[in-house]
Amino acid sequence: MDGGKLMNILYFTLAIVSLFLAIFLNKSGQRGIGLMASGFAGGFAFLVVFEGSRYPLSLVFISGFIATVFFEYIRFRPRFGED
Repeated sequence: MDGGKLMNILYFTLAIVSLFLAIFLNKSGQRGIGLMASGFAGGFAFLVVFEGSRYPLSLVFISGFIATVFFEYIRFRPRFGED
């Protein structure tokens, strides 16, 4: 028994839950925690996509987490000259 399909469903579910949590936190003004929740959503989404690859799962999750936090930070960073 492989268990790959079950893990893929688990990673997908965790990505969706993290995404909804990130949306809720960002809408409620808690940007720092929302940024971390977005990172978890990105990490789990990378796990869904790259689960069958030869890369270690921890490396896949960390790269997805960092990439998502980086892009979300760029999107939400304070802009100079604006109030």
